[in-house]
Amino acid sequence: MKTALKISSCLSVILALLLIYYLIQELSRGMSIVEIDFIAALITLIIISNAILAFYVLIGKLKPVKPLLVLQILIIIPTCLLLYEFFLKPPMGCS
Repeated sequence: MKTALKISSCLSVILALLLIYYLIQELSRGMSIVEIDFIAALITLIIISNAILAFYVLIGKLKPVKPLLVLQILIIIPTCLLLYEFFLKPPMGCS
């Protein structure tokens, strides 16, 4: 379980950094902070707080527990889908 928690923690931190990178990229293109929807901001805060918890697990400040592993996996799956939508899916064009 410790290995799975460390892997999911590393993945959580990496995914959160990618999401923050995308957010900074969008803000530098001229998007304002007030244009961000409430739900998107809430999801971003959940992903970032999961990354902070994962970082604490990796440095040894938190004990590895099974509910934390389940929580991380439940957050990692939608985060991967969200990043897929941002980076890998081609934009919809008019045909």
